[in-house]
Amino acid sequence: MLFLLLTGVVCAQDFHRLAGHISSALRPERGERFLMRPDATGYFRGLVEPLRASLIAAGAVETRILDEAQIYLWLPLRPGGPALPAVERQALKKWVDKGGPRRQIHFHWGEGSVYADGLFGEHSPDLDVLYSSALETGYTALIRRQDHVIAQLRSGVVRVRTPSGTDIRFRTGDRPFNKQDGDASAARARQARIRIDRDIELPAGVIRVAPIEESATGVIVIPEARVGNQTARGVKLHFERGRLTKTEARQNLAALEKMLADGGPATRRFREFALGLHPKLKPDPGSRVLPYYGYGEGVVRLSLGDNEELGGSVRGGFVRWFFFPDAAVDVNGSPLRLNWQSQ
Repeated sequence: MLFLLLTGVVCAQDFHRLAGHISSALRPERGERFLMRPDATGYFRGLVEPLRASLIAAGAVETRILDEAQIYLWLPLRPGGPALPAVERQALKKWVDKGGPRRQIHFHWGEGSVYADGLFGEHSPDLDVLYSSALETGYTALIRRQDHVIAQLRSGVVRVRTPSGTDIRFRTGDRPFNKQDGDASAARARQARIRIDRDIELPAGVIRVAPIEESATGVIVIPEARVGNQTARGVKLHFERGRLTKTEARQNLAALEKMLADGGPATRRFREFALGLHPKLKPDPGSRVLPYYGYGEGVVRLSLGDNEELGGSVRGGFVRWFFFPDAAVDVNGSPLRLNWQSQ
């Protein structure tokens, strides 16, 4: 199965297969209305008609008015192309916050290929083959793995360490976990506890939580991060009770501090812990690119900023992710166990 994603060309059979995966994840109820948001430049244009036909065959009805919709389909955007306008993103937040069966499918693909500093990396046709393969997953096993890991993370103090020097502790307490498990049904949406529960990513695989902010203490070490038009290296972010108290960098500290100052108070707050668990999305040791937002098994994401969508208490709009494919995670001093079958 060959994808020529850089030109947006995929053979018709594969577009139909992808449309089937999306429709199966949504399980639309008869009469539900859907709104499709394809890329404005025509990227992945060939997916639109098979997906429309699949949803209509399942009993759904197309609309072009967001307030009428129960399903919003955020289709792939061209890497490096125009982003979804801010006004549209804000409208979507208000829409999903109305609750009920409202939910979005996120099918980013090109945008989801990132470097460890959280910004877009280089996307390739090989990654599309990988993402397509990741859709052909055993969801029952993935969900069991997610539940197994969440139970451990709830049980006490979580500690994240990396060879470069990250060493930070926090507790998740009774904060809600978001499970990206591929279930985009109306029934699942009606059970949503937090906004991000209504944003369903394909491929699936990550668990996310906003830890109790005041519990986060330690240091996050980022070997290099793009900030503005410069690269800060040897970055160290020191936290006490969830607040950034000291910032260091071996190179381009001023650029890093400017980013933090420009983003407002939320830039200096600990935001999120996420852990990838999809076995097919493991990073290639020879590549800088992390597949699909770090959803691969063992990839840790730590971030700064606003965590309202996760049920946290930090507000302000700013968000910056950082990924750690080589992190070790302990709970109460014992290594986190990723596979329930090994117990």
